[in-house]
Amino acid sequence: MPEIHAPVLHRFTCELLDAVGTPPEPARIVADSLINANLAGHDSHGVLRLPAYLEGVRDSQVQPGAVATLVSESGATAIVDGAYGWGQPAMWLATHAAIGRAREHGLGAAVVHHCYHIGRVAPYVEAVADVGMIGQAMANAAPAVAPFGGRSRVMGTNPFAWAVPRAEGTPPVCLDVATAGIAEGKLRVARARGFPVPVGNIVDRDGRATTEPGDFYAGGALLAFGGHKGSGLSLLAQFIGRGLAGLDPSMYDGPRGINGPFILVIDIARFTDLETFRARAEAQCDAVTGSFPAEGVDAVLLPGQPELAMRAVREREGIPIPDTTWRELMNLAEKWNVSIAG
Repeated sequence: MPEIHAPVLHRFTCELLDAVGTPPEPARIVADSLINANLAGHDSHGVLRLPAYLEGVRDSQVQPGAVATLVSESGATAIVDGAYGWGQPAMWLATHAAIGRAREHGLGAAVVHHCYHIGRVAPYVEAVADVGMIGQAMANAAPAVAPFGGRSRVMGTNPFAWAVPRAEGTPPVCLDVATAGIAEGKLRVARARGFPVPVGNIVDRDGRATTEPGDFYAGGALLAFGGHKGSGLSLLAQFIGRGLAGLDPSMYDGPRGINGPFILVIDIARFTDLETFRARAEAQCDAVTGSFPAEGVDAVLLPGQPELAMRAVREREGIPIPDTTWRELMNLAEKWNVSIAG
């Protein structure tokens, strides 16, 4: 399993995206998304996605040269048209629009129409927290998850994320989770590494519990986390993500427009003193991390802290690439005449 340093992977990703017709700035934004996911330890949303992304270009699921535009601002709301281009630039446009709406109105919300995969959701809400506001985002995805009590694919993995600012100079608290027990991309990672997944996350095509990732790709389904609780949150993401993006929440509209991302921004200063909020948030964080760990646990961590620790390691040592993924990247490099050598 090779370990590749982030700048090398970033350049390689940009060159691949350029080879399929992506302008420099959108290519950089997409590469940032993928490499930062790898650095955070979420390889499910890292360069493992590149083969599928380039297949999306080949199959006209994504238009690499398209430019997202802000088409509407009304009161506290904004609408972005992703133009079937890369989802990450469109979602960043929506994020900044929502922040602007919140500065003016106290609350800001934005949705993206015609949007391709937006990558890991955490960076968008972290950017909100970095300006002293609270960010919450969710998105739908292609059907992969069985509803509570069912066995067929009806809902997406439908991620949900939020971030809250702490003391100045301290990274925000950030939670970013799939409403499925495991993200579909993590199944790809497990399959690439030849590992099983924990019991209770997938069923095979006949509805039987399984731990083999291949059973999902043979017609099985993911399960929501926490039974009916995760299933209900996933359904909410369908209504908000797909519904507000102008898509039919009850069905999948095909390969284009597969994400319906929504972001909500809360300007803390409109509700309470920001510095007081920061101090109280910090005290709450101290109470969590200062609590006694359970047996077998070294320390109690906040959401987002494992990612920060992993980032420090991978920035120093490089990003491990499973052999299966590495072969796929080498095939792309050969096809598009791009070198991954530093």
